Amino acid sequence: MENENYEGISKIYDMMMLGVDYEGWADYILGVAKSMGATPKTALDLACGTGSTTIPLARRGLKMSGLDLSSPMLQIAEEKSKKAGVSISYHCQNMLSMDFSESFDMVVSFQDGINYLTGEGDFEKLAENVSRILKKGGIFLFDINLVDQYSASETTVVDLDEIYLVYENHYDEDRRIWHIKVTGFLPEGDLYRKFEEIHEEKKHDLKEVESAFCRHGMKIYAVYAMFTQDPPTEHTRRVLVAAQKTVP
Repeated sequence: MENENYEGISKIYDMMMLGVDYEGWADYILGVAKSMGATPKTALDLACGTGSTTIPLARRGLKMSGLDLSSPMLQIAEEKSKKAGVSISYHCQNMLSMDFSESFDMVVSFQDGINYLTGEGDFEKLAENVSRILKKGGIFLFDINLVDQYSASETTVVDLDEIYLVYENHYDEDRRIWHIKVTGFLPEGDLYRKFEEIHEEKKHDLKEVESAFCRHGMKIYAVYAMFTQDPPTEHTRRVLVAAQKTVP
């Protein structure tokens, strides 16, 4: 199964994310792992996109695998990995039905990857799958975008050096779903090519997350305000959830 979303954005995704300190993300991830008493040697990056988090972790000595639904994003990830001189195994799969014969010391997912699980029972299935592929004592680190902290309805125009993007956002409070319509205009010769994509993200309730983990032999170790090891506050827009597998 391949995700049609990100087909248009894949060509400019890294340009959109130029301000993100992925090296800092990698250091933060490994710092949290160390605080949990973990020294992972193997890891799987879920919703890895163009490999921007996967590659820095590989540079730090981890044997990395990456998984994503978007084939165009993975093609870019492969090219970036070759340029970086790291060997990473990439897989075009759905995290809800992923199939791995190997197990991992650590599973990670960042940049709203988990927020894209919007269906009923999706997180339950993810918890089951992650528990299955983690070694005992293995850890699962992921971020959650607290989408209801953003404006309920908003339109934003972004100009990226002759690339134009229009974001139309609407938050459905009853379903805890953030709807994002992206309209882009990419230069092609003397003309512009238009694309449209619809994205949806869900704010996951941490109590539901914890319950799902408990049913599948895992527990939440901590929830931090992103890039800290401090508890979130009412103003926190993104949290890191650190979970650990407690059964064989």
